[in-house]
Amino acid sequence: MDSEGAPESQQESLTSAIGNLSIKTAAGQSEVTHQANGVAHSLPDLEESAAPYKVILQTGDVVVEYFDPESDIATQSEARHRRWRVSSDDLKQNSPYFRALLDPHKFSEGRQLMHQKMMHQQLLEDEPANAASSNSPNAEVRYLPVVILPSKHVASRLGLDAIKLFLEILSFNSFGEEQKCSFDADLKFLPVSLIARLLELADAFNSPHVVQESLKRAGYAYGKGKYQPSKFDSSLLKLSEDRIRQTIFVARILDEPVIYKVMTHALLVLGSKNWANGVEPPVTPTHPWRFLPNGIEEELYFRRQCVLNTITDLQAYFLRVYGALEDPEPPKPFVPRQPLAPAINQARPFQCRYGFGNSSACDAFHLGQMTRFFSLRTKTIFLGSTLIDPDFTLDSDTDSTPEQPPAPPSDITVIIASLKQCPDYQIDPNHVGCGIRRRFLPPLDCIERFVGDGRGLLGIDFHFWTGQEWPFATSSSWANRTLPRANVIDIRISKLSAVHGGSGARLSFTAQEENARLLFTAKKRNWEA
Repeated sequence: MDSEGAPESQQESLTSAIGNLSIKTAAGQSEVTHQANGVAHSLPDLEESAAPYKVILQTGDVVVEYFDPESDIATQSEARHRRWRVSSDDLKQNSPYFRALLDPHKFSEGRQLMHQKMMHQQLLEDEPANAASSNSPNAEVRYLPVVILPSKHVASRLGLDAIKLFLEILSFNSFGEEQKCSFDADLKFLPVSLIARLLELADAFNSPHVVQESLKRAGYAYGKGKYQPSKFDSSLLKLSEDRIRQTIFVARILDEPVIYKVMTHALLVLGSKNWANGVEPPVTPTHPWRFLPNGIEEELYFRRQCVLNTITDLQAYFLRVYGALEDPEPPKPFVPRQPLAPAINQARPFQCRYGFGNSSACDAFHLGQMTRFFSLRTKTIFLGSTLIDPDFTLDSDTDSTPEQPPAPPSDITVIIASLKQCPDYQIDPNHVGCGIRRRFLPPLDCIERFVGDGRGLLGIDFHFWTGQEWPFATSSSWANRTLPRANVIDIRISKLSAVHGGSGARLSFTAQEENARLLFTAKKRNWEA
């Protein structure tokens, strides 16, 4: 590919963006031979080619072809090789990529296209008007120029359906009114997976704006599903992780902040299979939604860890007050209802409501019930040994393996729902209500209120996300230490009752999003303030 009148730097930039691309006639004739990604493709006559042929525009003057050389050789030809008839004027009008490539004053492909169009007209005039040729469905396009999309530039993972849809969008202005209405009606409810790949393809061809405008014009509804991506509820968590990530990707490009916030909240709550060992960027090329850019992936992981840490802190609080964990700061004594025989000279106040002589046994009973529930039922704590290396085995030939902590559910709403099944067993009828259930559920409800809010309080508002380097370059990151942080936060009867800053001064409550951040990033929480 050469250019005339284009600066050298501009030429190199465009060459890098476009890749190698061939222009030939449909009958395989070419004045100048190019190679697509180093592989020369022979182009047989359309009537002889096994490649399916699709007329996007009946008056089109070029054929766009794509061949995927990476497909399994046993794969059927139609799954690897396609041709679409389109208008070169539409390509140039709606795509900067094709506008530059097909400009006869800049690149050889443009001059070649203009020459081939002239040849096409001449060959049609010279074609014998016999019955066989006139009845052939491909007779009139036999000598159309063929533009070959470079296979390395268009990753095979994007799919032929995305290429076809992209070319249809570029051709939209040449459609008739009825065809335009039909196309928009279909576009509105196309699967999110296809639209995400379409947007990735449009970006690869430097043509995102025409696709964005088409989706907005059609009022894209994010598929035919019954769920509403603009409001968070449990139905969103039934979607696959890829579907959620694709919706996030599409919402960002279409400038839909509400949907973006709700769906990032959903991904945070659901969790990602890629977060099992922290956040690591992919080592091989992948779809852009598989690892959200600009620190979003790291931020969602960090926020999720903050929520899980808060749930863990609530469990640890009750394990401490019942004596299972040491507390660096002695807890406030729990004042039982109308204590009958308050205990004195104790290192740890009894949690039993009544202060009977067997209050110590009552506490021990509930400690055992609580530990069993957290470790076996909810799997949110792990009881193991700290004396040996977890990778140590006495005999490699035995079937015994090191004990590993059980895997808790990844969905935070499932974790909270399982914790709310905390039993209310009693040691005997004289200790009704002495268990932790009546004290454990209200602060758990406080956490659940933020996690389950339909507005997606834990999600990200991209209008306030300006950072390129996480977390210091953005002021809205929970990990940014320049934001006010609660030193102590008080929770009373399932609500935040007070927030104390670093100097001990009380901070005022603001938006619920800010209250969520303060709760989940607080240094200390008084769960029964």
